[in-house]
Amino acid sequence: MSEYELLDLVAAAIDGMYDSTTMFLSLASGYLLVAYLAGAKLTSAQSSIVSALFIVGALLQCWGLLTYETAVEEYLIAKADVAPLTSYQQSVLEGNAGTLIASAMAVGTIAALYFMWSVRHPKSEG
Repeated sequence: MSEYELLDLVAAAIDGMYDSTTMFLSLASGYLLVAYLAGAKLTSAQSSIVSALFIVGALLQCWGLLTYETAVEEYLIAKADVAPLTSYQQSVLEGNAGTLIASAMAVGTIAALYFMWSVRHPKSEG
């Protein structure tokens, strides 16, 4: 594969990481809106269904992000065999940005679930 093709694959994988992050933020925003506007009115079954769907969606976005991060690493390692990496490419390879973002997504998922719980159980907060 040529250097250009490998860099094009890197760019596409990074775009995929951005897409996963955007999809997660959209999913979390929707879940938070449902929690705020209707959370107290939902039955336990309805709340469980909405929360389960949110968790599955969030996990899929985290997994997708980490998959794209792995692809970026593999493409940059292959690119290093073709031509030396620039300092920017080296920093992308060593940065683990996908892992950091996926960790933030996991924390955001837990925070959103807590928000739903606090809307549904306002008396227990004292």
